[in-house]
Amino acid sequence: MLRSNRSFAKMFAAYGLSAFGDYFDFMAISILMGFIWHSNAMTVALLPLSFAVPGILFSQLSGILADRWNKRNLMIAADLIRAFITVLMIFAPNEWWLLGLAAARAAARTFHYPAQQSMTRSVVGTDQLLQATSLNGAVFQLSKVLGPLFGASVAAAFAPSICMAVNAATFALSALLLLWVPAKQGSVKGEQQEASGEKLALRAAWRDGWRILLQRRVLLTSLLFSLIGLAGIQLIDAQITVLLRDTAPERPELLGWIVTAVGTGGLTGVAWLRRYQQLTGYGWLLGGGVALIGLMFAACSFFTQSSPLWFILLPSFIGGLGTGFTSTGMNYILQKETPPDAIGRISGILDSLNSVIFVAAPLAGGVLIGIWGASQTFLLVGAAIGAVGLAGIVTRRMLWKMPRPAGTAQSLEA
Repeated sequence: MLRSNRSFAKMFAAYGLSAFGDYFDFMAISILMGFIWHSNAMTVALLPLSFAVPGILFSQLSGILADRWNKRNLMIAADLIRAFITVLMIFAPNEWWLLGLAAARAAARTFHYPAQQSMTRSVVGTDQLLQATSLNGAVFQLSKVLGPLFGASVAAAFAPSICMAVNAATFALSALLLLWVPAKQGSVKGEQQEASGEKLALRAAWRDGWRILLQRRVLLTSLLFSLIGLAGIQLIDAQITVLLRDTAPERPELLGWIVTAVGTGGLTGVAWLRRYQQLTGYGWLLGGGVALIGLMFAACSFFTQSSPLWFILLPSFIGGLGTGFTSTGMNYILQKETPPDAIGRISGILDSLNSVIFVAAPLAGGVLIGIWGASQTFLLVGAAIGAVGLAGIVTRRMLWKMPRPAGTAQSLEA
């Protein structure tokens, strides 16, 4: 049973603290820049870029290192560096120092994620991968919802610096928990590369990671659908405030309700997947998840001032189910379908592509809303994403080339 796996239990606790820390002080930094330092709008707009751009620059390198270095030690180093940088952020004299330190901390985070993904495979058996990825997915969904909420509350009640101090402590505690995981479980098999050939080996490892991804249809198709779902979310998710301002200007509380409903749906989707011991129906999982995300955004276009609360919360909950299916499903597929010695590299590639979408999609969403308006953009983008998801379901056997499984009651079949 997974609950008896002490190494995973320690890794899971450390991951929860680390993931919570990723989101805990984002709102505190925003409050500090916007309300205390009164930074201009362009400077504040650089904050999400400082969190996302390091992933574009360093994720693929960190994935290579995760495959060749001791994964536990790499995660510990990343957590300690993030704790130290977070302490420095408390004493940042102005917004430019703060943005630079935030970018440096985000760069350290890129070395934690692929190592964590790779080490999960080494401490968890194949029959427990779905449970492990589901638990990690649940923590991620909770961190994404509760992290900013608690962080903003602490920052408002006390001070942004207190929020950052708490965040530094979470990173340090995460590193401490990882120290209790046996070092040998994070070790790298095989001979070490000679220093003289390191540069060539890094380049060859990078090419080999992309070759593995492009030659494995299951991985490549799953990645594309995961990115489509994420792009849809990022394309117009940041514009939900604009939509509500236009369609329900006297109901600002709806924003909080929608975020809660999406988070609840994500947790419900993750919990539902935990019923199974394995997943083989990747088309149903990812195509269905993308379709549900598209349905949510298309439904949002019909929101009005007089819309009943259930009409607003139900599509949000359904879209949350889709995010839970796609995020957890992609992590499970990555763990199951990637060779164990390449999980770090594939995770790094996925993280870098996600970072590109985090930067580009919100800008594209702003442009589309400027052209079509909020309601029409939500309808058209939602319909397009939903159509892609439905196409994935209909053509799942051709796209994923999955053999028809023997099937048991514990398997979500294709």
